[in-house]
Amino acid sequence: LQTVLSVDLIPPSPNLWNRKSPVASRSMLAIPSSIIKDMIAHARELAPHECCGILSGSGGTIAEGYRITNILASLSEQDLKRFDGAKLSDLKRLSPEERSDIAFQMDAREMAMAQRDIRSKSLDLLGFYHSHTFSPARPSQTDITIAMEFESYRAKLNFPEPFHLIISLEHPNQPVVRAYRIQDSLATEVPIHSLP
Repeated sequence: LQTVLSVDLIPPSPNLWNRKSPVASRSMLAIPSSIIKDMIAHARELAPHECCGILSGSGGTIAEGYRITNILASLSEQDLKRFDGAKLSDLKRLSPEERSDIAFQMDAREMAMAQRDIRSKSLDLLGFYHSHTFSPARPSQTDITIAMEFESYRAKLNFPEPFHLIISLEHPNQPVVRAYRIQDSLATEVPIHSLP
């Protein structure tokens, strides 16, 4: 288990990254090691498909993880249009089953059930996670686009600004977990503190 706490990689598109953000300098995410291990297990169980889930807690501490089904394989052509051009081109060339190897969409019913459970426990929805089976643990353009879609209605739903966690299985024996804040189409890495 490798939890990376600093950014070493050069991002594919520098305009998407903001490593000097004041949010990153005063933010940190605390996650019990059992939840980190479960997210990695979830990613490995679904590989080569991407896994996805929701994280809840309070403040900057995660208390619960919810595995959510990746329904991308069952989406219509119309539903696929939310992905960026390059990803959409790739998705259209693939079979429905292969689509979930490179992208994800959470099952809305399972998300609603998780949100009800979160409210019943007086917790907050703190973040989302998904895996990158073949690429590094950093947000793709599609990840940023989807985060911005959520941001457009997050305040109306009274949700705090979410963390976005990515589990990379690019090197299967050395999974990497990273957390980000995504604001104004910029991804800023947030340090992860693993709790016992």
